[in-house]
Order: sequence, then structure tokens, then C-alpha cells
Amino acid sequence: LKRFFLFENVASLKVLDPYTVRFTLKRPNSAFINRLAHPSAVMICPKSLSEKEVSIAFHPCGTGPFVMKNYNPSDVLRVEKNPNYWRAGYPKLDAITWRPVVENSTRVAMALTGEADYAFPLPSEQVKMVKDKGTLRVDVTPSIMLRFVEMNLTKPVFKDVRVRQALNYAVNKEALVKVAFAGYADVAEGIAPLSVDYAVKLGPWPYDPQKAKALLKEAGYPNGFEVELWSGYNHTTASKIIQFLQQQLAQVGVKVRVRTLEAGERTSFVESTPQPEQSRHELYYIGWSSSTGELDYAVRPVLATSSFPPRGSNESYYSNPAVDQALFYALGTTDREKKSAIYAQMQETIWKDAPWIFLVSEQNIAASSKALHGFYIQPDSSFNFEEASLEPASLMKP
Repeated sequence: LKRFFLFENVASLKVLDPYTVRFTLKRPNSAFINRLAHPSAVMICPKSLSEKEVSIAFHPCGTGPFVMKNYNPSDVLRVEKNPNYWRAGYPKLDAITWRPVVENSTRVAMALTGEADYAFPLPSEQVKMVKDKGTLRVDVTPSIMLRFVEMNLTKPVFKDVRVRQALNYAVNKEALVKVAFAGYADVAEGIAPLSVDYAVKLGPWPYDPQKAKALLKEAGYPNGFEVELWSGYNHTTASKIIQFLQQQLAQVGVKVRVRTLEAGERTSFVESTPQPEQSRHELYYIGWSSSTGELDYAVRPVLATSSFPPRGSNESYYSNPAVDQALFYALGTTDREKKSAIYAQMQETIWKDAPWIFLVSEQNIAASSKALHGFYIQPDSSFNFEEASLEPASLMKP
């Protein structure tokens, strides 16, 4: 449901030859080529889609290099080599087993002992230790993953833009980079990382607790207020981040209770709320990556009125007609100069409206066995493993 909007504009498609298809759209969409690069644009067997109960996640059928053998969302995903893969000689691995490991230290230990060949994310505070041991390769690459705190605009306190701006002034983002990311992050300078096409630099929001207090006083909260901050992640880095935010906001009189959510709670409590007025969260720490590399997907799923849960991921319930209109008009033109102007104005509007506390853009950090090659993280934090191979121990240099 949440990815359907990427392709709902397709009126028809026609196979022209074994390597060419023609898409006919219902209306102009200048980001459509980018949308085809989204992970959800992978080819799926028509037979699977024709079944009465479609469950692609648990019974996938497609053209990929691996075949799923075992999947338990909270425990394991095992895939094995697809013997009918179209690319001769690939994949080079017989199987891959994925395991979610919440605890940072456990994840690192599994990589150091050889129990895991690849660990992501590698906790930033442990990068130096892992490098010093010299037994693993550490890969640090740029990302387009933006981290932020959504303010639920259905709650009375966050309806006032002065409150939202105050919370942005209240957080020392440079200190957050040092404390929670050991320097492996960049302070957010806009509503999307600058490597996303059409993103513009607008900030960062300066750290100014006195300005924050003044704005809160103007808004009728001279003594601050109480609020709950939920994290969409329950790993140890997220815990460190929300505790840091708790301390920062306390300095301007905002008393924060913190809570980390497990995956099921995140889906049930936040992402599946049927109506805005039924939403329970107040502040919500989360992140977003524009997997298409283009600004429409950096904004529409998380800030458009049409993207309120459960259809989308606009858990701020931010609604601005000017933003919605800009998203519509930007897709209607292929004139880059005109599109850039539309997007620039839209981003400035969102930045001033401050529906989020804009935090950082993470860097991707992974630890890898030196025998593993061709397995890497893409800028949107997804994995590319089609070229992955393991070098036999007998061939490895001492």
C-alpha cells in the first residue's frame, strides 16, 4: 500500500522486444525513471500476483539471484542460489543467511569471531576498536539517510509553529554527531541530504537554547511542557540518541519521557493508525531515505497530505496545501530550471514550518570479513550483493 503511489500512474505497458518495454502514463511524471530504480520496482512472477491471497514477502517469486528458503521476520532470513538465474556464473555464493541483531556489542562480536561475515550498521563508537584489531575491513560510505524527530501536529502543543521551531533551536546537532555517532554523521542542512537530486541547503538550524526558551514563552509555555518521545528503533544507538534529546530538551524546560519500540509496536502504534485523531505518539524518532535518489520520494511519502498513515509515512500529520501543490506541479515538468525553482520554494516552506526536529544525515558504516568481496551498502542503506563472493581461506594473504 505505501509503495503503490509510485506506480499508480501507469496506464499500461507493452513489451516491444525481449529488452524493451513501453510505459504509458495517465499523466506526466518527470520522476518516473527514478521510481523505476526503487527496490519495489523489481519484477515479480505474474502467477504470484494472480493468486487470491498475495503474500510476496513470505512466498516470493521473481527473477533475482537467490531463492528464499526460510523467513522469520524476528529471527532469520535464509536465501539460496537460484539455479535458473539469467546471468551465467552468478550468484557466486551458494546461500546467504541474514539475522537481525539489535544489541550493538553482540553484532560486533559476531563479526570479530567470524560468526558473521558482514555486520551493518557497525556502531560508530566501536569503529576505532575494530580497525585497531585489524581482522576486519571497515567500510565507511556516504548515505542519503536523514534522521529526524517527527512532531505530531494533531497534538495541540505542536500546532504552534513557534513550539516546533523552538525544539529545533533546543538541540545541539554538532554535539549529537559526536556523542551518538562518534563523528560519523553530518548535521542536517535541509529536508533531504544534499546528494538527493534537487535538494537544497537551508540550514542547519543553529543551537540557541535562549531563542528556544523565548519562542516557548511566546507560544504560552514559559515553563515548558511534558511530552513522550518514542523511537522507531530499539537498538542501542537509538537509545543513546533519544536519551541525548531528552537531556537537551530538558534544558529549555521540556520534560521528555522516552520509549523505544520493537518492530511490531512500531507498526501497530504508529504506522497503522487508521485516523489522525487516533494517533498516540507525540514525538517520534525515525529516519527516511529517498531510494529513488530524487526529491519527490524524499518528500511525498513523509510530508504530503496524501501520505498520512496507514497509506504513507507522514507520521507528523503535516499538511500544507502549498507543499502538496508544489509536488504536483514539479512532476508535471521536465524543465530542470523550472522544476528546481518549484522544489526550492517548497523546501524553504517545509524548513520554516519545522514539522520535524532536523538532526543528522548518517554515514553508512559496515564491518566485513576480508574474505568477502562485492557486498556493499548503497547510499539509501539497502544492500547490493549480486557480485558478492567469498575468497577461500587458502588464498587469503596472511
